[in-house]
Parts: sequence; C-alpha cells; structure tokens
Amino acid sequence: MAKTIYGPVISWRLGRSLGVDPILPPKTCTFDCVYCQLGRTIHKIGSPGDFEPKVHVEDVIADLEEALRAGLDLGLVDYITFSGCGEPTLHPELGDMIRAVRGACPGVPIAILSNASLLWLDGVLEGAREADFLVAKLDAPDSTVLRAVNRPARGITHELVVEGLRKAREAMRGHGKLAIQVMLLKAHGRPLNYELPLLAKLADVIREVAPDQVQVNTPTRPPAEAYVEPLGQGELEEAAAFLRSRLEDLGVEVVHWHRPSPGPTRPTGASLRDAITSVLERRPCRFHELCSITGREPMAVRAELDRLLSDGLLATKSYRGERFYYLKGH
Repeated sequence: MAKTIYGPVISWRLGRSLGVDPILPPKTCTFDCVYCQLGRTIHKIGSPGDFEPKVHVEDVIADLEEALRAGLDLGLVDYITFSGCGEPTLHPELGDMIRAVRGACPGVPIAILSNASLLWLDGVLEGAREADFLVAKLDAPDSTVLRAVNRPARGITHELVVEGLRKAREAMRGHGKLAIQVMLLKAHGRPLNYELPLLAKLADVIREVAPDQVQVNTPTRPPAEAYVEPLGQGELEEAAAFLRSRLEDLGVEVVHWHRPSPGPTRPTGASLRDAITSVLERRPCRFHELCSITGREPMAVRAELDRLLSDGLLATKSYRGERFYYLKGH
C-alpha cells in the first residue's frame, strides 16, 4: 500500500512541510483545476459520501512512526500538512487524523491545504477546524470564473464555496488561522481571472470573509492544461497591489517560490528511490528540489533518477525553461 507520509518538501506557503496524504493516488478531488500540478482529476466527486477511503487513522500513525524510526527529524519540520493527491476534506476521518498526528508530534503546527469546496458542510468543517492553519483556495469571484478555472464537480457552486469560507472564518476564530490563497493565471496568453473588474469582485468576497491572511501566487509547475500560463512578476505584483488597495486591513502577500540550497541537508531514512517516488506521486519536481527533499548528494540523486527513467517509472517535461521530473501515470 502507498505510504501516507512524504517529504518534508519545500513549500512556498509553509517552509519545510511534512506531507500527510489521506487521499492517495489516483487524484480524487472536487475540482479539476486547469493549473493543477497533479494533472487532470481522475475521480471528480462532489461529496464526502462519494469518497471511498483507502487509509484510516491507524495507517497514518503507523506510517508516521515508521518515518520517525527511520530518522525523520521533526526539529527540521515547520508544518505537518494535510494535502496530497486531491482534496483532503473528502476524508471522513480528517479530524481524527489531525488529533492523532498532533499527539504523536507535539509542538509541530498542523496545516490543511483545501480548495474550500466542502467547508460549508458541518461535518467537514468540524474536522478541518482541528488544524492550526487552514489555507483555503479562492480563485474565482463568481460562478463563471469558477467553472473556467476550477471546473468543480456537479453540485458545487460558487455560493457554497463562499458560504464555506464564511463558516470557516468563524470556526477558526480564536482557535487557528485562516488564509485565503488566490492563484492568478492566463489562458491562451490572455488574462483568465486577474482583470481589474474581476479582482475588484474578488476583493469584495474576501473582505466579507475577513481571513487572517491573503496569499497571491501564480503557477510555477507544469499545469494540467497546456494553455495555462503564469503571470510575470510585474503583473503579479500589480494584481497584489490592487488587492491591497481594496483590502487595506488584511495582509495581502505575494507568495514566491524560493530555490533551496542543494546538497545534503536532511538525509531521510527512506531508501532514495522511495523518497523520490513518494514525492513525485504528489508533485512534479526540479532536480535541485529532489536533492533538498531527500537530503542526498546531487550525484546520488542524479544516478537514481537515471535508473528510474531507464526503468520507465519516471518521465520529464520542460516548463518555462526548467526540467521537471514526474511519476508516469500521475
């Protein structure tokens, strides 16, 4: 069975993030975002009732204990993050998983990366509020843009997403932090969701929710659809400045991807092959990222990547002038 624990990876939101994947491959999600680094959604479902769990609380804890025995140093972990191969709030045991992980790793804050599509459901929100930090997506100011960017499952509407964010704001108040993450992008070379009238509408929605933080970014990894393009740095800063002008009392931050220093920084107890494939199941990576994530010498990582390519398990793709490795079939 695939492992639920991966990384730590370098996260542009959370620093060194130890991943917990309650979904597991293939990708199962309520959205089919055009920019998703995991590619198109294999199983698009609109309700936790349609999700069939592959793992349970005891599996997550067993995987975590195995990683700790193998040498995982929690002192080098900034966050433990529930994310992975789809929407983590689909899992009915999410709250129990968070409580169990917190008990096994006291003192390490826990985050959830969610697309906010299910937070309007009381049972889902009850589990999600167990986290210290809920990072929720809002890329669209209305239903038209939601369909163009996020391609939700049947039954998920923009109104429900916004309702869920409002409820999450109240649930996290005094308990944890809520961030809204906005992904801005182009399609076929033209703005898809960042023209000023759309940003003004988006700012109105965000102001109504009143999160602790607003994170603005643009795709940096190969997207699900080839027509998707990132904003240039100047365009991204200009969009963020506009949002700041509309959201003066909220912190609007442009979240940059920072290149980690290569070389052995944190050797993992897992075999090099397992360490590489467990991460590539969840995201395509550059060579230097894999060096940092695995904590191994660049020559050893290069040799293992060559073996995986030769064995037909990996492939590469070029995006914006950079080479990314990904696991075939993912």
